Amino acid sequence: MKLNVKIKKSIIETKEKKEKLLIEQKLVESRIMMIVESESNAKNFHRLSEEKQQKIMYSLLAEINYLDEQGMLNEQLWDFLGKIFGKSFGSAVETIVEPLVNSILSSIGLGGYFKSFLVSLITTNPLELSKALKSCEALTALIAKSLSEAIFMMIQNDKGLSGSGYTFIRNALGGVIEDTKFIKSLEQQLSSVVCKLFGDMNNKASGVYNKLKTDVSGSGGLGGLLDKGKSAITPAV
Repeated sequence: MKLNVKIKKSIIETKEKKEKLLIEQKLVESRIMMIVESESNAKNFHRLSEEKQQKIMYSLLAEINYLDEQGMLNEQLWDFLGKIFGKSFGSAVETIVEPLVNSILSSIGLGGYFKSFLVSLITTNPLELSKALKSCEALTALIAKSLSEAIFMMIQNDKGLSGSGYTFIRNALGGVIEDTKFIKSLEQQLSSVVCKLFGDMNNKASGVYNKLKTDVSGSGGLGGLLDKGKSAITPAV
């Protein structure tokens, strides 16, 4: 094949790829807007009713998980969410994270520092949260992991472990707290609390959505919201 033919073929393939990505992105944005309904809802999210906030946010998390499964999750999505929500997307996610963390920590007698840390940590990774909402086991694993990090940070801050001279102490503490056995132990102790809460969340969600499943061990998870994104493209009521 001559050089100019190869170049022409490469240009055509590149153009087709860009067009495909553009169409894909427009489709993603369209699905997001079907959930949010309008930029006004996003910009004024905290002025919406609690029921509306929950419906939009759970549906968005379902969509994020679905897009990730389809290999369609990219920086453009986060840019688009930042555009329509402004700086408030993180605080929008908090509307479902904070009650969740509150309930779990209250059940095991913790709060204060742990609450603030867990809310902040879980909120900063919507994708990880969306995956955790698929089952009580996954949610328990996320809470256990986040709690272990909170414990490590609390010890480090409380003991003032800073500077190169304390590096080995921080590493030793981190090695114990972040050890798989430690996290698994946390999961076992948190399991009954988180799974009960997970069931309550399904029951509560069933009053907001029409197509929810209550079987927490099923593939749909949280009321079926993550069932291939079907409910994620249902316009909010």
